[in-house]
Amino acid sequence: MYIITEDLEKKLREEVEFDEKTMLDNQADAIYKVIEKYMSEKNIQRSELIRRLNLERTYGYQILNGTRVPTRIHIIKIGLILELPLDEIQRLLKIGGKEVLYARNITDARAIYAIEHKLSYEKACEFIWTSNNE
Repeated sequence: MYIITEDLEKKLREEVEFDEKTMLDNQADAIYKVIEKYMSEKNIQRSELIRRLNLERTYGYQILNGTRVPTRIHIIKIGLILELPLDEIQRLLKIGGKEVLYARNITDARAIYAIEHKLSYEKACEFIWTSNNE
């Protein structure tokens, strides 16, 4: 039975003994599987995502096959390309083992703004990562 994260945390706090089976049965999907699901929903092909990310082809396919974990910046860019809402990008960052976007960090604040205001991928990248904003 799938248990939501908050209930898993509650179980960890309250249980006397660690229930490894429950924890193993409720692990998050691998990031590449979640990205694949979003790509399917948005009808975006692997080759298109890799091209838009401007990745070397082999590295891009390694990310999408699960043999490499994308960097934090690539996860954010994937979220932007797939036009995901902020909460889904935060989820991707968590699944990928990266820090979530933090509004008190100026670059992260720019990313949050770009996501919430639905800037195009190109405009968002320019806004978030160009030195003109430093």
